[in-house]
Amino acid sequence: MSLDSKLNIYLNRSSTKKSKSNAVKLQPPRMGYIRSTSLGDIWVVDWEYERGYLHGKTELEYVENIHEFIDPKLTRFNPAMATVLDTETTGLAGGTGTYAFIMGAGFWRDDKFIVRQYMMRDFNEEPAQLTALTEDFTGSVITYNGKCFDIPLLTNRFRLHRFDSPFEKADHLDMLFPSRRIWKHRLPGFKLTAMECNVLGYARDGDIPSHLIPSIFFDYLQSHNEELLYPILHHNRDDILSLYMLACIASKTVSDCFEIGSNDDAVLLSLAEAYFNQGNYESAIGLIDKIKFEFASKDIAKQASRIKALSYKKTGDWERAAQAFSGMNDIEPEIFSAIELAKLYEHKMKDPVRALEIVKQAESLLELLDYMGIDTAKTRQELDHRKNRLRSKVSRLLHI
Repeated sequence: MSLDSKLNIYLNRSSTKKSKSNAVKLQPPRMGYIRSTSLGDIWVVDWEYERGYLHGKTELEYVENIHEFIDPKLTRFNPAMATVLDTETTGLAGGTGTYAFIMGAGFWRDDKFIVRQYMMRDFNEEPAQLTALTEDFTGSVITYNGKCFDIPLLTNRFRLHRFDSPFEKADHLDMLFPSRRIWKHRLPGFKLTAMECNVLGYARDGDIPSHLIPSIFFDYLQSHNEELLYPILHHNRDDILSLYMLACIASKTVSDCFEIGSNDDAVLLSLAEAYFNQGNYESAIGLIDKIKFEFASKDIAKQASRIKALSYKKTGDWERAAQAFSGMNDIEPEIFSAIELAKLYEHKMKDPVRALEIVKQAESLLELLDYMGIDTAKTRQELDHRKNRLRSKVSRLLHI
């Protein structure tokens, strides 16, 4: 049975029960407390953490700024003044039938990091839940894939109740995107649980699988046994702690790469590639120069040399570009670097003789690729055209 079907069955049963006896009487929670708002009561659970709390191998710190690389549009973003937001929902569809039955928020108060969870015990408590979250919202927000899911979902819930959304004009740092840019060449996946394990050194013990969370909530609606929700509360709490610490460690990782260097060549390559794509070629070159090529893997060395060579080419430093492309060939001969070298010697360094020599070397590589069964017809055609043009240039030089 689908979650939508379960929801419809529950709502029908719930309306029948309430028509007979006004409302279901809910017992005071054993965990957390009841908070009164102008629109009713809501169940709230708080977790408090001191500075220095160890989450895996990472200490909880009060961090007031982030490196501009994390989000160039949020150069003055203050993580210590932000609300770290994560929701647990009745599904992933994101439509009007999807509820956030737990809204988890993390923020600093009185030198402590508070994880506060607003729990919906029944669907009629959503207005109070949204009100309580709004009252505690700090004005800016940190999420993980929240731009695609959490914030649109919550904005929709606010609109359904004709409330103003506190997130509409808030600065929003979504850590999924900078995480991909920083650890692109190091990590195989970017789920938050994978990030906290590989970056923060935190491994969850007995964590509830995400796909079971909606069904457990519907079971809770039938019994109102709050113990059913405890594993989800722990899951949500860990998400919020990991997310705040990930924002801090990501910023520190980038800063360290520029200021003191890094032993992680994969991270240096990821950052250099990101700066290259942004057109910041000087920063890309500076990061590549910090890579220890003698210890780096062949794949990282090749990609780093490629970015460095293309960066020099973009800045018009033809000599250094040629050196970098030659370095690529030293690591492992390939067609791309040979053709780029031929272009430089022909058009920028005005040395058609050297360019022709490189083209002939590239032809030898093509023969190897042909032997391996790789289609080289298009490349061979381009190379033949270049070779004929270079022969004409060399011939003219010899007859001057």
